[in-house]
Amino acid sequence: MSNPKIEEVVSEVTEQWMAIEGVSGVGQGRIGDKDCIEVLVTTKTRKIEDAIPSEFKGFPVKVREVGDISIQE
Repeated sequence: MSNPKIEEVVSEVTEQWMAIEGVSGVGQGRIGDKDCIEVLVTTKTRKIEDAIPSEFKGFPVKVREVGDISIQE
């Protein structure tokens, strides 16, 4: 069995993690020269830390606090 691609893993987990209160985005990022899953949150909370692992399917997960992101029309 081959290793999953980062795009497939991000796609698989996005809906689940976006349902967590305070998560405003899930995407692909980099830590050094390695692909990672980047989770954007308004504020890092204990609930978010407990719900999102530090690694998922072999990829590191980086939780980044970005504050309130609102889309203006």
